[in-house]
Amino acid sequence: MTVQQLSQLWSDGVGYLIAKPAQAAAISEPESRLLLVTDEGRDAGRIFPLTRANLAVGRSGSQAQIRDPWLSAHDFNIRMSSNGTVVTPIHDIPVHWESDETFVAGRTRFKLHRGAGDRLRVPHYPGAFEVSCGQPPSPPNIVLQVIGAAAPLLIGIVLMVVTGMWYFLLFSGISVIIAFVLITQYRKSRRRFIEKISAALASTVENIHNSIFTPSQLMLALTAHVADPLALTKKQPENPVIHVGSGICKAQMLHVQNTQQWDAYLDARTDLVLELLPGQRTVIIGESDLLQPLKNWIIAQLLRHVRATATGLVIDGHQVGGSPRVEISDGLTPSDNASVHHLIFTKDVYFADSSTIVLDLNSHRITGSWTATDVVPIGISSILLDRITHELGLHQPAHQPSSNHLVLSSPCMRGQAISQLATSLGTGTLGLTFDLVSDGPHVLITGTTGSGKSELLLTLLAGFAERYPPCEISMILLDFKGGSSFNVLAMLPHVMSVETNHIAATSLRSLKAIAAELFRRERLFSDYQVADYDDFRRRAPHIVLPRLVVAIDELRVLVEQNPEASTTLAHLAATGRSLGFHLIIATQRTQGAVSADIRANIGSSICLRTATEHDSWDVLGTAEAFSISPTTPGRAYYKGGASKPQLFQTCRYLLDDEPVVLQPIDTSQRSFDQTTTDWSALVQTLRERASDLPLPDPIILPALPQHISKSALQPVDSSMEATAIGLVDDPMQSRQFPVYLGQAPSGSEEFVLSRSVAWIGAADSGITQSLYETSRYVLGTAVHRIFLDGQPHVQTSKGWDTYLHHSAANADVLKQFLADTATVLATSAEVIIVIADWGSWADALVTGSFQGFEEQLIQIMRQYSTNLKVYVFGGRELAGGRLLGMIPDRFYLPKNSSIEHRMIWPKLVDTPTVTSRAVLVTADEPNGGWEVQLVNGS
Repeated sequence: MTVQQLSQLWSDGVGYLIAKPAQAAAISEPESRLLLVTDEGRDAGRIFPLTRANLAVGRSGSQAQIRDPWLSAHDFNIRMSSNGTVVTPIHDIPVHWESDETFVAGRTRFKLHRGAGDRLRVPHYPGAFEVSCGQPPSPPNIVLQVIGAAAPLLIGIVLMVVTGMWYFLLFSGISVIIAFVLITQYRKSRRRFIEKISAALASTVENIHNSIFTPSQLMLALTAHVADPLALTKKQPENPVIHVGSGICKAQMLHVQNTQQWDAYLDARTDLVLELLPGQRTVIIGESDLLQPLKNWIIAQLLRHVRATATGLVIDGHQVGGSPRVEISDGLTPSDNASVHHLIFTKDVYFADSSTIVLDLNSHRITGSWTATDVVPIGISSILLDRITHELGLHQPAHQPSSNHLVLSSPCMRGQAISQLATSLGTGTLGLTFDLVSDGPHVLITGTTGSGKSELLLTLLAGFAERYPPCEISMILLDFKGGSSFNVLAMLPHVMSVETNHIAATSLRSLKAIAAELFRRERLFSDYQVADYDDFRRRAPHIVLPRLVVAIDELRVLVEQNPEASTTLAHLAATGRSLGFHLIIATQRTQGAVSADIRANIGSSICLRTATEHDSWDVLGTAEAFSISPTTPGRAYYKGGASKPQLFQTCRYLLDDEPVVLQPIDTSQRSFDQTTTDWSALVQTLRERASDLPLPDPIILPALPQHISKSALQPVDSSMEATAIGLVDDPMQSRQFPVYLGQAPSGSEEFVLSRSVAWIGAADSGITQSLYETSRYVLGTAVHRIFLDGQPHVQTSKGWDTYLHHSAANADVLKQFLADTATVLATSAEVIIVIADWGSWADALVTGSFQGFEEQLIQIMRQYSTNLKVYVFGGRELAGGRLLGMIPDRFYLPKNSSIEHRMIWPKLVDTPTVTSRAVLVTADEPNGGWEVQLVNGS
């Protein structure tokens, strides 16, 4: 920036140097959603987000209701399509709306706006409506031009008649040509000057427009991703400046004495801006339906000025802020205070004088020190005025120094959750006590970025843990904000699991485990012949069955990453009440994330500050949450059932050894106390108090480890002829168990793969380690051992009854090998064939046969299925080959396998792509399989 630009920037107000910490999160990208904005009219400043679904706009009975009597009840529909924005007027054909155009319906002008708004510009008085165009062209003297042109012409005619020589007439015509040229040049100069007037008018109108802000700009500024969106800390004008609409005014020409001949070109429609000087008055005349929207808009502008300048305002006898600069009243009897500007709204006629400006809405005129005609006033609704008042902090509960906080009770974790699950989110006048049983069973929490949603969630969950022991309440926390929300609660004894979106598979794993637990409870309640959770706890007090709370932070991310999760959650929400299950869902916006089936089972809603008025309506049925100031994070509205929304303030937990610090709020600095709970200390305190309490059996086991040794999976029955090859995770049964390769004795409960097995995977997926462990096991058995080696290098043949490398396996050798193998199998001897890298063998030919090696091996496997096992390792050729149809037990290792290769795999459960992580598909679990960590250590 240049020195002049920096100097101008600095002169506008106080400068701040802002440093970004190295650990700070990246700056969020601007919003890309498209918004429908009312730009002019009685209900300006309304904002509605657009989607691919139709948005009905009209006066009443529509989704977007605009207070414009010239609109129909349902005037038009608007939606986004792949070809742009489509507007469909009722009983008319659809039209495409370009984003830079304005759409007019009734007396309201609509525009499209993409993304968040910009910081508001500080208004200033632009001065008189004047233009400077230089000196106008001087008009020619018509009398002199007529005499100068006519006299030579008459003389020429006389000479031509006297002498009979016609060329005298030709010479005299030159004067006529000169006069014509002078007139033509004047007309060109006049046109150029008129163009200069038009350009100067346009520039002046633009400057006036840039001196004020509109309702739509004000409301969009509240969505801006910047500090001080309302420009309250910038340098403000000395006297309040207000914008009342637009009208046609006549500009004054500077440096021009006689302007009457240019009056027809000096009229232009411009924004009407008033400077409210002390000791003067402005009278606005009209009917109540015309006055109220304009009055709301003027009050909104003045409240902003009051907040930015720490001055005051008197509205109908009620003072706001400090020393008043403007007094607003209804009627024609203002007070005698000469230090304020009197702003009067009335239905009566009033005549302007030198110190009064009269805006007559009935005749659409302004009279007084300046005039305007065809006045079109601008206005906002009372809802928007209330929203702006809340945003400015002038209508919220006062920020008084307060010691309101939450504390840990002395009999901590002594409550019973048989018929209640209560906690407190705040104390004092803005306190809230919330019972998830009577007010639930499920709760929806929504709020935009920075509204305090995560802090409220943690306070809610910590309150449950503080009041009830782990055997009364257990929590499963699904954190889809990268672990930033729930990680601090992971060490609570009440928390069974904290799952994040770092690994997409964990969310569905948790949901499967929760669904399995609900099915288990259904069977349990059926066995005890009870109707619900309360009845079971009273009938079977000896059985530990805690209430299960599942909290999801940012449901939208969960649904986007796992579309099937919405169906699962809908089922859980529908069956949860009677089974002691409770769902806490948090999301920034409900549209597209919370399905109708889930919403139907939501008993209560908590709505923090929302980004748009539409979001607040969607959750609360009112626009109140949109009016919460961003300077009060944690402030929210609670709505239970059909009750009226209740305002409350989330309080922090204060530990016994933590001092209470009271800091008075300086409203002129817009500062506020951002102190939050010391979560690490709180969780540690709760852990210590719960150290002697029993814990319930977990329904979600820890995720599989990335490394597992064979020694950790030794079978209980030492006589079993098998080897451990992996650990299976079965979230539906809440169990993890070893899988063995070999033969299990009759009656054994171990999970043993006693038939042929296939391992399918790419290099470095862990398949080589599995080949090594399998070979070690086969070499330790007493069967006939065969190793078909397709690896690049020849291995040792020690211990193998038959060792064949693919480099030596020509057609004749394979023919002999198949014959020898069939001979051994015919004796009923047990034979195990280990095949490494099936791709090297799949296309091998056999001498004297129309069948290749694969077909003949399949034929042998069919003929000797009772005493032949094949352990085969391969990649794409094995997954797409016919040999796999003979092998029911298969391990799929996804690491390093391309998407194209996995297209021929069956549909499998999602697993982390780590070494030796596989999915086991068997005849007992064919749909999706089980996640398995294969042995990768001694």
